[in-house]
Amino acid sequence: MVNSMISLNTLKKKLVLIGLCLGPFTTVCAQDNPLGQPLLDSAGNLLEDAFIHIPLRQEDQAYADIDGAWMKDVLMELDQISLDDKNSGQLFWGRNLGTEAHAISQNWAEANFRRYGLQNIQRKTFDLNPVWVVDSWSISFNNGNEIFQLESARPPEKTVSTPEAGLEYELIWLGTGTDADYLGRDVSNKAVLIQDIPRPGTLRHSIRTEDSVARAYAHGAAAVGIVYGISDNFAVWQRTTGPGFNLGFEDGVKLRDRLGAGEKLTVSLNYQTHTVPDQTGDSVLGTLPGTSDENIIILSHIDGYFQSASDNASGMAVMMGLIKHFSAIPQSQRRRNLIFMSSLGHHSGPGARWLHDEKESAMADTAMVINLEHVALVRTKYWGPTLRKMNTVSPMRWWVWGSEDMLNVVLDSFQRFNVGVTANMESGASGEMGSLARDIPTLQVITSPEIKHTEQDTPEWVPAVGLEQIGRAYAKIIDGVNKLDRNNLLPAL
Repeated sequence: MVNSMISLNTLKKKLVLIGLCLGPFTTVCAQDNPLGQPLLDSAGNLLEDAFIHIPLRQEDQAYADIDGAWMKDVLMELDQISLDDKNSGQLFWGRNLGTEAHAISQNWAEANFRRYGLQNIQRKTFDLNPVWVVDSWSISFNNGNEIFQLESARPPEKTVSTPEAGLEYELIWLGTGTDADYLGRDVSNKAVLIQDIPRPGTLRHSIRTEDSVARAYAHGAAAVGIVYGISDNFAVWQRTTGPGFNLGFEDGVKLRDRLGAGEKLTVSLNYQTHTVPDQTGDSVLGTLPGTSDENIIILSHIDGYFQSASDNASGMAVMMGLIKHFSAIPQSQRRRNLIFMSSLGHHSGPGARWLHDEKESAMADTAMVINLEHVALVRTKYWGPTLRKMNTVSPMRWWVWGSEDMLNVVLDSFQRFNVGVTANMESGASGEMGSLARDIPTLQVITSPEIKHTEQDTPEWVPAVGLEQIGRAYAKIIDGVNKLDRNNLLPAL
């Protein structure tokens, strides 16, 4: 009888423990792994040393001076310019065209050109569209009992001012904003919440491919709220053609669930903006002379939204790495002139289109153009509503316009330095390269991740090893192309 009582009591205790572990107090039974998170630093960011690093081949030791840590430090210099702009009180901050921060950035580029001995340093000046300035903004929500704000709420870029008293609309959830989402729905004079699915970022996202914003206004919506992403809480200033606002995924889900529970919510919008006309912006060019009259142009745009670490401090950092490397090589060993261009940018400006428009003169003796844009990013993987970083560099989209010999040089360099690319080459180039992609032999790798154009495009997303890999690959490509005559670089058309 006693043994039976002991067994019964033991069983009860086990059942209680099982209940605790399966119930709301599961963490009581969870045991912390004493190893912790060995690949993360104290802030939760992936350690630079954790990334897979492919050793240099013996025959490629000439590229050892193209150092990822050094280029990451360069990236941090541009990052600081953006942060200084934010700290100055700018609400739409970064290295945006027509702003003091952009001018400081180009001064920084010119100073580095001079530091490494580039010659014929010059500026090409462009007239800009009126520069958009945000004076104030407020976005809040109301359920009748409380007024609340959401961390990721942002106004649309380029929006005009609301009335001084602001605007207020009833809020409804509208899925992804397709025609099917409007069936049986009256959105007149309401603010619609539309989820924007990145594919993977703001380049091929669903509101663009589905034309969701224009459709909402066409159906009578008074305002459009864009819920960006399927994970995290990225803050982005995507444009709308009328009153609107942006939210990250986590904040958007909060509103969706409250609406789904039957709450009536309104959104209040108040933003005051103005534009500054008659502004100009510069591109900065400098030349590292070779031993012939032919050129290779290496360009990178310097403008960027917010910290813009990947887009495009990464490209500028690799440009400086290439300048440092090739300036240490005697001119007698450089076949072609290397023309480096810190482009003013294309986010709100003309970018490198002038090379196409003036190609008969600007590229008359040019053998190849390389575009350095979004060149290194950590690889990610979705895990539920979280975008998790991995300890490898993300593969990139790629473009080569040239001969088979040029292609062989490019692919060999990619393999040597572990530059991953998509299996299918793009049907055209994008960004700075888009307008001149087929004018002469051209080359770029580029990636457009979920953080593109968000306030979360920060340095921890750009691994030093990624900068190192692509920097060394481009240097090897330049050396390989310099062994080919110009006619042997042209595509077989």
